[in-house]
Amino acid sequence: MPLNRPPPYFSPRLAWSALLVIGLWSISPGSALAGGAPGPKIGNILKAEQAATSPSMAPPINLMKDKQVRKGERIVTGPVGRLLVGFLDGSEISVGADADITLDDLVFSPDEEKVNRFVVSIASGAFRYLSGKIGRLNAPEVVLRTPLATIGIRGTHVLAIVDENNAGCIVLLEDPRSKGKPSALTVTADGKTVIVDRPGWGTEVVGPGTAPAAPRTWPKERIVEMLKMSGSDPNL
Repeated sequence: MPLNRPPPYFSPRLAWSALLVIGLWSISPGSALAGGAPGPKIGNILKAEQAATSPSMAPPINLMKDKQVRKGERIVTGPVGRLLVGFLDGSEISVGADADITLDDLVFSPDEEKVNRFVVSIASGAFRYLSGKIGRLNAPEVVLRTPLATIGIRGTHVLAIVDENNAGCIVLLEDPRSKGKPSALTVTADGKTVIVDRPGWGTEVVGPGTAPAAPRTWPKERIVEMLKMSGSDPNL
């Protein structure tokens, strides 16, 4: 799939239009839990740049560094936005421009292994996920959902894109925290699961009713472009 979207860096000329977009998104639904009450805190915004907002938080998110994020929160970035969210277990999600994610669930209890879980839904955009302690305590309960595929992890650093047609590509990166332990991800779509267990390898789901492609090596230049699109350092 084409990956020719420009990197999500701030352009001053886009600032006013970006703020207008924020005004529209700040009133959109999608972050309320059952009964309308906010969920518990599950993390914090670590970094943010321009044209990003959560429907439950009206100001531009670049003014909200270190603000809390809560269970059930929906986060949307604009055409030049990017942000990094850190979670209670040490996991991280970085998203780039035109992303739409929902922080469905996080339970972190270091002393109760089987109650730990982490679920995030990615409706659109590019993202990078680095697993934390939950991934080590109860990896089967760490799930990244996209419109066409479900991603499972095992000590994983994953990079993925959900495009405008809901298709996507998913790549396994080197895990800087693994200390040599095996790292892998599973991708399930249309009833079929593939396992990606080599850093720099990935798979694709090209449309509805399509199973994941057989894993293969990803060109370095494509990984660099995907990192930029996810709002991440391309030198990772």
